[in-house]
Parts: sequence; C-alpha cells; structure tokens
Amino acid sequence: MLSTELEKLVKITLIGSPAVGKTTIVKLLSENILDRFYIPTHGLDLKSIKFNDYFLRLWDLGGQNSYLRAYSKDYLLGSDIIFVVTDSTPRNVLNSRDLINYACHFIGKECPIIAIANKQDLQDGRMDAKRVEDLLHVKTYGLTAIDPAERLKLMNIIKNELEKIAIRRGLKK
Repeated sequence: MLSTELEKLVKITLIGSPAVGKTTIVKLLSENILDRFYIPTHGLDLKSIKFNDYFLRLWDLGGQNSYLRAYSKDYLLGSDIIFVVTDSTPRNVLNSRDLINYACHFIGKECPIIAIANKQDLQDGRMDAKRVEDLLHVKTYGLTAIDPAERLKLMNIIKNELEKIAIRRGLKK
C-alpha cells in the first residue's frame, strides 16, 4: 500500500460475548446477505471494505471466554475503533462492562470504545440503548443488525468516528 493509503487504513475491532451479533454487523457493513443461521466465530475473522476514502479492516473476534482472554489483547492493539457488541440482556451487558474494562488496559486513550446494543427488535427483557449506555459508561447505539435498513445508521456511526480519526492523524483540521 502507498503511504497515502496507509493513512486511510482504519482498524475496527468487534468484541463481545458469543451470539451477540458481531459477525452479523460485519455482514451488514459489507453488504453480505444476512441470514439467521448461527455459526460461531472461532478465533478471528477479518474483512476489508472500502468506505468513502477509507479502507476499513474489520476484526471480528470470537466471543468464547477462553479465546477472548487468551488472544484478544494482541488483536486489540492498534485498533482505531473498538465496538463492544451486546445483545442488550442484563447478563450480557454486565459481561460487556468487563470486556470494556479489560480492553482499556491495551488501547490508547485516543481509541474510542463504542457499545452496540444489538437485538433491539426483541422485547424479552432486553434493555434499550440508553439503559445500556448508563451501565457501560461508553457511547452506546441501539441496533438491529439483522435488518438491512440499519446499515445506514451503522455507517453514520463509523463516518462520525472517521472524522475524529482524520483530525487525530492530521488529515483534517
């Protein structure tokens, strides 16, 4: 890659418990077909997409506890944005809070951690995005990742963060 392309390379890391929708979010961003068939991510999946002038590298980390604790620190390093994905259930939100605290040990202050309160379409005791944000103490967005109409919302979240990254890198004032 040329140096100008490297300046536009952005690493986005998705972490969260199993079956919260991390891979579905990656599929939503890359405009792949969304299905409801669940296949757990083992280890790590990588996806690259072009977004405006940027090249987004999406790091989808498997959510199994043994994997998260053993390898995630290596994959968190160098992240420009971290999405902590939760399925918005009370138990999972508490697990997400632990993941946020864990991730903070390996990233710089300039790397934002953003929560995605996924599965907002389900009403079986799940919390709304505001309640999740109050518990996690990070910016939180509600999402239903299986809905293709939510792609624009997710892209706008990323667009806002890319503006901040461009300023940090001196590409914009």
